[in-house]
Amino acid sequence: MDNIENREVKEALAEKILDKVSDGDVIGFGSGTTSYITAVKIGEKVLKEHLNITAIPTSNEIKEVCEKYGIKIGNLIENEINWAFDGADEVFLKDKWLIKGKGAAMFKEKLNIIASPITYILVDNTKIVDYLGQKCKVPIEVFPQALKYVSKELKKLGAEDITYRGFTENNNGILDVKFEKIEKDLEKRVKEITGVIESGLFLNYKNIEIITI
Repeated sequence: MDNIENREVKEALAEKILDKVSDGDVIGFGSGTTSYITAVKIGEKVLKEHLNITAIPTSNEIKEVCEKYGIKIGNLIENEINWAFDGADEVFLKDKWLIKGKGAAMFKEKLNIIASPITYILVDNTKIVDYLGQKCKVPIEVFPQALKYVSKELKKLGAEDITYRGFTENNNGILDVKFEKIEKDLEKRVKEITGVIESGLFLNYKNIEIITI
């Protein structure tokens, strides 16, 4: 994480939610470079103010940061999230629609967002788009043996370009998909395909607050 683009902006974004950290909080920690910086800053606050918080991390990388700063690691079975934070790869501000998952953690990220009363999405202006899918493909996590079938079904939903990227931390495959058009029901329709574990589409979530600079 030594060569993070727009580091100063991402650090400024992280500062915007530090005052939300309170002793006893259970916090959902997102993934990606902005979340990494935010996790470090929260860790520094925890050490400085001797706070006791629990993290629900969405990647091994973020888990390691939390452990470095002595933050307790929890799970969604034994804990209820008070609030969460994350970054995004694309944001359509008008409807608060997101594409996430370039870091391959879209399943755990979605779990945290669904489980949290409020999730703060921290993004710099480079992530704001005129329409969803303008810059990024949609990552889709797929059970490995279903990759061929899922690809075929995605084309029926308007997929124009499908690229296999590799594996998630859950040992599932990742397809990066360019859609002809992203409409409000696309997330639901993708998830209905047998073999799809999760997608990087985050549409129509009422508990998301966008924080940008």
